[in-house]
Amino acid sequence: MVGQAGMNNGEGKRPVVVGVDGGGTKSDVVVADLDGVVLATRQTGGANPEGMGANRMAEVLAAAIDETLEAAGVARNDVVASAFGLAGVDWDSDVVIVDAALAGLALPGPRTVVNDSQVALRAGCTQPWGIVSSVGTGTVSAGVNRKGERFRTMAVGWGEPSGSWSMVSDALHAVAAHHHGVGAPTLLTELYLAALDEASVESMFESITRGRSSVGGHLAPLLDEAVGSGDQVARDLLVKVSDQHADMAIGVAARLGMTDDEFEMVTSGGVHSAGGLFGRLFAERVVAACPGAKLVPLRVLPAMGAITLALESLAAAAVARTAEVAAP
Repeated sequence: MVGQAGMNNGEGKRPVVVGVDGGGTKSDVVVADLDGVVLATRQTGGANPEGMGANRMAEVLAAAIDETLEAAGVARNDVVASAFGLAGVDWDSDVVIVDAALAGLALPGPRTVVNDSQVALRAGCTQPWGIVSSVGTGTVSAGVNRKGERFRTMAVGWGEPSGSWSMVSDALHAVAAHHHGVGAPTLLTELYLAALDEASVESMFESITRGRSSVGGHLAPLLDEAVGSGDQVARDLLVKVSDQHADMAIGVAARLGMTDDEFEMVTSGGVHSAGGLFGRLFAERVVAACPGAKLVPLRVLPAMGAITLALESLAAAAVARTAEVAAP
């Protein structure tokens, strides 16, 4: 969605665009010139409106944006367009609420608000179309085809895996299953006991269920460690989870009619960047279903995709104004 906070008043000495990638735990703000050259970046805390509310999110981003503009040597009235890719902006109704909150920042020019998957996609693709598989603590798969049609998974935990948390949950299920006598022995038991500093399986699950131990995506790499030591249970789990995430990306391609097309498949998030068996199996499954897919690891800040969206919205606004002038 593109909102409007008024066009640049002409007083700015150096027109710039602002791009934001807002996540649950951290957010990146980038200020760039009209050629896309980065002038300054800043990182701040989480800016997920789903968890903190739209108004508080806007407050967090306002402070970070002002700091970034100052570092770039420009002011708010130098801004000519902005784009925000935010986790938690999952529905059209979210966009309306968040856009209204961001209007209070009074940044001049067109304002674009999208889910954070869209900025990761635009940051990694050389063309306006493609697919992104983002697998971090959570997960989302999203795409845009050549016609500009969009589709993404809901990222609500139903009908799709949940990133590194799925991996940790599956591993703990395997540990508990062996303890109950219904699953195969696995090195994951030893690894999780050591990681959580527990002496027994029962004490570990007591600590987890009573809130004394914190389990989360940071424990996902233990699967790869177990696989490296030849653990079959861990390998089977990693095969399953990589297939699940690949299938989500393939499903997006199918919904958009892209399975026979050539396109870039951007991979982002901590699980993808870790590579290993997950990365190899993911790539094999995707390419088998979508032979024209070119896997592209995201090497830049996702916020750079927001910069691209801001520049594209600025160009679109200019075209619209020209059309209005030319209209009889």
